Amino acid sequence: MPDVTVVGGGPAGTLSARLLASSGRDVTLIEDHHVSGTPVHCAGVVSGEVIENMGVKPEVEGIISAAEVVLPDSTSIFTRRRSPYAYVIDRSDFDVKLADAAEAAGVTMKYGIRYKNHQVTESGVTINTNSGSITSDLLVGADGQSSLVAASLGNNAARSYIRGAQADVEYRMDDQECMRLWLGRDVAPGFFAWMLPLGDKTRIGLGVGLEYGPPIEYLNRLLDKTGLAERRRLATYVGKIPIGGRRVSYADRTLLIGDAAGQVKPVSGGGLYPISKAAPLLNETINRAYSMNMFTSSTLALYERSWKREIGKSINGGMRLRKYFDMLTDEELCQIGHLYAREDISELLSEIDVDDPSNVVRPILRCKGVKSTLLKIYLRHLL
Repeated sequence: MPDVTVVGGGPAGTLSARLLASSGRDVTLIEDHHVSGTPVHCAGVVSGEVIENMGVKPEVEGIISAAEVVLPDSTSIFTRRRSPYAYVIDRSDFDVKLADAAEAAGVTMKYGIRYKNHQVTESGVTINTNSGSITSDLLVGADGQSSLVAASLGNNAARSYIRGAQADVEYRMDDQECMRLWLGRDVAPGFFAWMLPLGDKTRIGLGVGLEYGPPIEYLNRLLDKTGLAERRRLATYVGKIPIGGRRVSYADRTLLIGDAAGQVKPVSGGGLYPISKAAPLLNETINRAYSMNMFTSSTLALYERSWKREIGKSINGGMRLRKYFDMLTDEELCQIGHLYAREDISELLSEIDVDDPSNVVRPILRCKGVKSTLLKIYLRHLL
């Protein structure tokens, strides 16, 4: 009987499983797909810190040290710095390497196994699958944005979702260090669009709010807008991102991590940075539970308190930014954007942290005219 059963073989599951196995736990991981690394649901933009924290070296397809943000009126805000903002990694390769590292640490990997439900008793938790049952002391739900483990905890859906679509096309961008972002309701209502240089191919994609319809329609329009519609499409990816968190990330003998726990950056939709911070805390909580031989929700609640202390402020700040962003018209977005194009503010934007974009908010608010403009727009929506 394994000590811990992990449901889900993406980064949240494989990193958690590896850390637990390295701590001496007997860990079984089940994944409903038959191989690691597919399907891909991510643009692959990560910081150097995330790569370091995840403990494997993925294939780097691009290095980003500049960004161009295009407003609805076609005004561009451009920033560049000497050190990279981020790296664009091969996510499939990254996921495979994380799975390999988990297996090397002693995790029993079982593919083609689909979680159905589970039952918790005083002596353990039994996970029912399409291939029989597994009983263990603990269950870790790392089964993504449509997590069945999270749903089993009752009234635990994500507050909202962003739906995304992206494509790799045969086209080489002129500036191989600059990512291009578009804002505006015609392009990507409720989120933003992106264009990433990857050598002789370019990754172009977007996210849209759940209420705005299928993202693939917006992607096709963006490909037309950029003149890439006729270029050979090498791959197309679609997916959903849970926004706003979930009610709870723990229960008796059960913990959630990653998208299953709602640990997502609300501004960018990125999940790897929160995973890299939450997984060690999950490992610490489980080790503490074993030291006490107590696996009840009151013991496992430490995990939620710990990860919210570590990344909760950033997530909550991001949600406030998203709430303000969502209410803006394109005209108001341009009004604010024109302020950000000023030299004093663009210099501050060059210091933005891709893992915590809200880090530049306070310095920018201290710049002349910014706070008053934002307040006027906010009050306008209250009237």
